Amino acid sequence: MITDYPKDRMNKTNRLGGLLSSGLLTLTLSTQALPNTAPIPEQESSVSFSAVPYAFQSEDWGTAVGASGIVTGWLQPQMSVFATGIASNNGSWLGFLGMSNLMIPGQSQWLVDLQLLNSYYDATNYYVSGNPDYDGEQAGSNDSSADNYIRTSGKESHYYARFRYILPIGDGVDGALASMMHRKGETNHESGTMNPFSNGFTTLEIRPFYRRQDLGEAMPAEDDTTARGAHFILDYDNRDSTQEPTTGNHLEFRVTQDWGSKNRNSWRTWELGFSQFFDMGDNHLWQQQVVALNGWIADTPTWNKTETVNGVEEYRRPSSFSGVSLGGWHRLRGYSSNRFHGRSAVSYSAEYRVKPHWQPLQQLPLLGDWYELPWWQWTVFADAGRVADTFSARELHSDMKYSVGAGIRFKAEGVTARAEIATSEEGSRFIMFINQPF
Repeated sequence: MITDYPKDRMNKTNRLGGLLSSGLLTLTLSTQALPNTAPIPEQESSVSFSAVPYAFQSEDWGTAVGASGIVTGWLQPQMSVFATGIASNNGSWLGFLGMSNLMIPGQSQWLVDLQLLNSYYDATNYYVSGNPDYDGEQAGSNDSSADNYIRTSGKESHYYARFRYILPIGDGVDGALASMMHRKGETNHESGTMNPFSNGFTTLEIRPFYRRQDLGEAMPAEDDTTARGAHFILDYDNRDSTQEPTTGNHLEFRVTQDWGSKNRNSWRTWELGFSQFFDMGDNHLWQQQVVALNGWIADTPTWNKTETVNGVEEYRRPSSFSGVSLGGWHRLRGYSSNRFHGRSAVSYSAEYRVKPHWQPLQQLPLLGDWYELPWWQWTVFADAGRVADTFSARELHSDMKYSVGAGIRFKAEGVTARAEIATSEEGSRFIMFINQPF
């Protein structure tokens, strides 16, 4: 497969990382409810393996080839292991290994994931300080020029583990398997009222992480090359389905803490996101119409606080690659990933999603023979948002950036894939990704 992606590497890499992690959730699980101390079911322990080679071209990668493979049912029936590798003719490469949905024996409310990503890029764009043509302008700020970036080689690593505990309340009384099936879109349920004690899945998650971005001599002096810490997440999902929601809502509150070290400053961020879905019924053209709304706000409360590191007073701010940012495949999709970054940010998105009565995908030669394609969806959307170096509602809602776009999404072998074109004042971007944006 040869695909022309947006020219910036960061958008492609993050899309790839999201695609890999999302692609792990493609298993078919039993709907049997488990008590809190139930053993892992043994009747679904068959192991399956599949792999696919691919190729693509882009300005940053040149000509690249790769292969991906997934093993399901190894060690535990609901568990999967996914790996991929990419190499290009300009020396760039990427390797990924992930394990998903490991259950702790005797603890049916827990799920554990592990993911490792290493990469090297020969030359790509980073929206950080260092461009001599824009001395005095803060790269990545809301008012910064689209050309205020540095182009250099970079080594990147991203490792993390996810420990998820599904609270035994609401729909979570049926345990982690029921939660996985809901996330995979294997079952629908009535969303009901927004009451976690009677409806929806409530999850507590701890996600230790390690990130590294090394740009060599081009690394900004104010940025550390590493970030180490943990995400603490409270998630409430009351959608009737995660892959094709029509009603309900989804709420996530996240606190990220990096405790620093004797050589690095510490920092903290928080994020709050909320999505709401409205079923608009059907008509002679559409079998389903949905209006989907999303709002998100984030801040770095340690931004103007200082501490002493190696005898020097430093601000407690995250590096540009690990803090609050906008742009990419979820928010402000008409801009490249990490295009804007700062202390705080706000983002809004609205989508109109429809399913036509006409569905020709399953009848297409080869494609319909190889994959199960039960539905497709057409979408139009609009995004708005901005970053700021102060946490001010007035500033965050002035001089906002906008993007609009349209796309097609479809379910293939249990995974929702999407292809979109988004346009902003900085041009148009073509995005290929897995899962709904919200």
